[in-house]
Amino acid sequence: MASTAYDLYYLVNGERYFRRSASHGVALIDAGRDSAIAWRNQAGEAGRQLWTDVVSVNIPDAGGKDAVDKCRIDFRGGRFLLVTDAGIDGKADRARKPVFRDFIHALHERLADAPEGAIRFTAGVSATYRKAMLALGVVTALLFVVTPAVLVIDLHEWQAIGPLTAGATFIWPFWKKIGTNRTHDYDPHDPPAI
Repeated sequence: MASTAYDLYYLVNGERYFRRSASHGVALIDAGRDSAIAWRNQAGEAGRQLWTDVVSVNIPDAGGKDAVDKCRIDFRGGRFLLVTDAGIDGKADRARKPVFRDFIHALHERLADAPEGAIRFTAGVSATYRKAMLALGVVTALLFVVTPAVLVIDLHEWQAIGPLTAGATFIWPFWKKIGTNRTHDYDPHDPPAI
């Protein structure tokens, strides 16, 4: 049995960021039919799931060099594992980025040969999260772009040009982020760049 260990932090089934425990240590285990992913904490192995239990892998676009990268692995039965390159404080840890990148490539190498349709590989945020981002984007655009534009165009309040320009400059990157984080399938032989 061969095992490759990765010093990465993880969360299981919706834990909040590292408040409950400093859980770190993920291993990819190659053992034929018993090949699995395992995670551990200070007390030892905390969980293990066979490759055949994996139903989906999701990698949201973190966007930015100081953003935290994550990979969510869903298993049969509703259990999931969220592996991240963050440190114990939940913030980006540059020393873990290359380890996380190696983990992502190794994970995909192992899962790429699964039968077609057995595992769904997606990039981007969930539909619910994206809807929330869209709602926030619309409200923000109404406040910081539309309102100053109405003041300038209809009421000839020329001093509103500054807030209009600042609002548009502020909103544009947010709208780009919403667009790039649309959930889409990807080929496991070519995972998203981390």
